[in-house]
Amino acid sequence: MGISIHYSGRMEPGLIGPLCDELADISRSVGFDEPIVVDDDKKGLLGILLQPVSGMECVPFLFDDQGRLHALGDLIAGWSEENAILSVAVKTQFAECADHIWLVGFLRYIQRRYIPDLRVTDEGGYWDENDPQELKRRMDFLGEKIKGLGAALEHAFMDTVVDLSNPNALTDFIERVAKGFDADERE
Repeated sequence: MGISIHYSGRMEPGLIGPLCDELADISRSVGFDEPIVVDDDKKGLLGILLQPVSGMECVPFLFDDQGRLHALGDLIAGWSEENAILSVAVKTQFAECADHIWLVGFLRYIQRRYIPDLRVTDEGGYWDENDPQELKRRMDFLGEKIKGLGAALEHAFMDTVVDLSNPNALTDFIERVAKGFDADERE
């Protein structure tokens, strides 16, 4: 739950090395933690993981030998043609709006220089609208919803209403609390 930026695309495989070198330089220059270079023959992925120091998630640029972008999950769990995750999601909900805006600008640069067919879906709306006030409104709105649901879950008595022998019990419990929270919000 929360605002994320999703991106996907394919680049010329011969440019992966230069892209990773440039991303490492950019990462260091903006004060991120040391980037992680990925060269995993076993999983068939090459790229770099940028590690922001803000509340933004890791920003992966992982490519297969065809130049297709892959999600971090493909590096962790492995992938095949049938189950490849060819779209990346980076949650920015717990970062500042400025971090979200920086990532959008960064992706625009990547699109111009390396991945012309980069497709971006920005749940904060900034990629399409360039409106920082709308981005802030969306982040604040979801932030309040997350806090409210967290408080509702914290005050619910899970141990008295969850059948621990039922593998779906926790999911059912959270859904019941969420429905109650949503109903309370509308009143």
